[in-house]
Amino acid sequence: MSDSADTTDPKASLLSKPEHSPNSKQKSDDLLQSIGFRSMIIFQILAYGSYSILVHLCEKDGAVAFSSTTMNFVLEFTKLIFSFSALFYFSSVHVDVSLSRIQIRSWLKQSLPYSIPGILYFINNNLAKNGGRFFELVYILEFLYLGTLKNSSYVSKKVTTTSIIMPEMYIRPLGVPMIAVYCIFSGLAGVYNEWILKKHYTESLHLQNIFLYTYGTLLNLFPAVVSAVAKSGSGQIFNPFDGFSFYTWLIVLTQALNGLFMSVVIKHSSNIIRLFVISFSLIVTSFLSWFIFHITFNMYFYVSFLTMGCALSLYYSN
Repeated sequence: MSDSADTTDPKASLLSKPEHSPNSKQKSDDLLQSIGFRSMIIFQILAYGSYSILVHLCEKDGAVAFSSTTMNFVLEFTKLIFSFSALFYFSSVHVDVSLSRIQIRSWLKQSLPYSIPGILYFINNNLAKNGGRFFELVYILEFLYLGTLKNSSYVSKKVTTTSIIMPEMYIRPLGVPMIAVYCIFSGLAGVYNEWILKKHYTESLHLQNIFLYTYGTLLNLFPAVVSAVAKSGSGQIFNPFDGFSFYTWLIVLTQALNGLFMSVVIKHSSNIIRLFVISFSLIVTSFLSWFIFHITFNMYFYVSFLTMGCALSLYYSN
């Protein structure tokens, strides 16, 4: 009896432990993904919120010192370099220098759908002209041009739009059609980009970014060169990076990472999250303006803050 009572199956005891290890590993992976995703959201809020502040710090005699076309090209090229680096690092891609025409045609055909958002983003970037307040306002107005949602989500978008526009009521007449065009193209680009990323969901996001930013780099190259040549023709030395300062390169770094992180949000979540990120980035802009430029808050700021909180609660209520 003692032998039968004391005997235990060593195989059963060994096999009983790993039963919980896949679950615990899955929970650990989910936790890390959640932390990483939330960290990207926080970084994007800070990046969007600091954008207009950094642009103002780049001003000389009331005007932006750097060329907006050069900035757009450098941003797209930086994101392209980061995408290539991520693809080689995470995907262990081996480069074959002896490419055939069939491979080139296959890659070109695969990349063509990404030319549409590339063109739309190119138009938007050159419309914005790096104006901080224009940049903030038009992105908020994208709420009006995204797809149909549930009633509570639709109401939350309207509430957020109203809360942001309240302090921005004054606008020049020429700005109205420009904002309308910007919002339409930007909304179409965002929706189409989300659709194409999720349609090819199994495709590497780094490869998708390479396709998108390759078109963005090529499209922005010509205006950047023309702008630099035009400046050199007026008696200045040819320098495409004329006016670039520490704050300018800080814009390049933060906005490049912001674009890459945003592609993760769009592919694995929703475009609406991006708009809420931009909305709450205005809180960061306000506090940075208070800290750096010593502005004072008025009633509109507090009303906007409360209505954005209500909009966020409405959106996540379902």
